[in-house]
Amino acid sequence: MECDVIIIGGGLSGLSCARELHKNGVSCFILEAGDRPGGRVKTDKVDGFLLDRGFQVLQTGYPEAQAALDYNGLDLRRFPAGVAVRWNGRFHIIADPRHHPAHFFSTAFSPIGSFKDRLGMLRLGRSVTRGSFEDIFSQPEERTIDFLHEWGFSEQFIQRFFVPFFAGACLDQSIKASSRVLKYIFRVFSSGDAALPAFGMEEIPKQLASSLPKDTIRLNSKVESVSSGSVTLADGSRLEAKMIVLATSRPVVEKLLKLPHSGSSRGESCLYYSCNWKPPFNNPFLVLNGDTTGPINNLALPSLVSPHYAPEGKTLVTAVVLGEDHIGDSDLESKVRTQLLQWFGEGMHDLRHLHTYQIEYALPNQNPPTADPYTLPDIINGCIRVCGEYQSLPGTQWALLSGRKCAEAIREDLK
Repeated sequence: MECDVIIIGGGLSGLSCARELHKNGVSCFILEAGDRPGGRVKTDKVDGFLLDRGFQVLQTGYPEAQAALDYNGLDLRRFPAGVAVRWNGRFHIIADPRHHPAHFFSTAFSPIGSFKDRLGMLRLGRSVTRGSFEDIFSQPEERTIDFLHEWGFSEQFIQRFFVPFFAGACLDQSIKASSRVLKYIFRVFSSGDAALPAFGMEEIPKQLASSLPKDTIRLNSKVESVSSGSVTLADGSRLEAKMIVLATSRPVVEKLLKLPHSGSSRGESCLYYSCNWKPPFNNPFLVLNGDTTGPINNLALPSLVSPHYAPEGKTLVTAVVLGEDHIGDSDLESKVRTQLLQWFGEGMHDLRHLHTYQIEYALPNQNPPTADPYTLPDIINGCIRVCGEYQSLPGTQWALLSGRKCAEAIREDLK
């Protein structure tokens, strides 16, 4: 069977590419190795709980997501506009006073940083909201840690706030990723909210897939090899197309194209727990580890944002541990449990471990120099294109944008 385009990978990039091609009358289908589309954006049901495969959120300020997704259809539930930073044995709330006026004084006089640091945050927020998203990626770049020092932030504020915050977003505890990434993240937080679809992050790829014609996505179809104009599946069957798109993770692209392994990725472990406990603060803020001791970098309570994430009367706790060193650690669950009990005390005595996701390739490395995410995706041998967030920046925005721009490039190729 021959068509215009075969897309390998049914994650957000592949779905976005197929959606754009279909809208413009280009025949295509997706080969997905798994049993459902979504790539890394999947949600499992375990004992009545919804477990996203790795802690993820949708930033409502993403321009590409605003254009591609129906937010009302996703029934988005928003996190509070702030964080709770664990430092020196206590939780310190840093919140946007426009949304949480009750936390004005706790934010203004927090020991997490100085008054100068808070003024610096306001200056940075104003700076990144000037101009367009594209402007950020035409500016000079440097390591984020160097950028923050140049902006005059104190070392204690960098360590207590920026390290766990930036690490949670980019899985980079050294905060050496590009300053463009930091500016982009601040721009997104300034223009929207962190949110969850009411029934889990997998609702995003489900919505994208529902806009495609029936039988566009072929599940359980693992690709073994790729050549100019054709793909060979694991079962030995061969399919042909005018163009082929690799919309998979970098390791799979490297395997299919027989490229050397770059090793430029960051891993994480995500542990889920059930309990009857409620947090010591009134809103389900994201929790950052300002002490930077112990395995937990950040923590979330998805069921307090969307009650569909847990059975009635139960609280779902999500703990994120960064780094490849922890993957395969048989004692990791015990270490995380110990830290949770230290943080929250006997109120968590009924803590029950639900599942641990260990994701070796969670996000690409974003150290400078970074690629401009608005450039066209790569083309190989004249009829193979590559798209995916790892070519630019991490996140839903860039996965969707990369897929759409790949489809636009293919339309020109086919002319």
